[in-house]
Amino acid sequence: MVKLRGSNSGGHLGWATRRCAVCSRSLVVGEDEVYRCPSCSERYGTYFCSSDSRTLHYRCPYCGRPLESLL
Repeated sequence: MVKLRGSNSGGHLGWATRRCAVCSRSLVVGEDEVYRCPSCSERYGTYFCSSDSRTLHYRCPYCGRPLESLL
């Protein structure tokens, strides 16, 4: 995946951290596989980890649309 470089490499990862909507696992964008629903992520801010997206058959549990990778 993508690693942060330059002035963004060290320090606080708050802007690059998301929470899984199902298991509440902390996900770092660029290090972990993060999936999102195109419509629900804009409205509700829902993101999913790789294990939960596999369990959900890569479908959003709220609207039923296919999940897509964040990167």
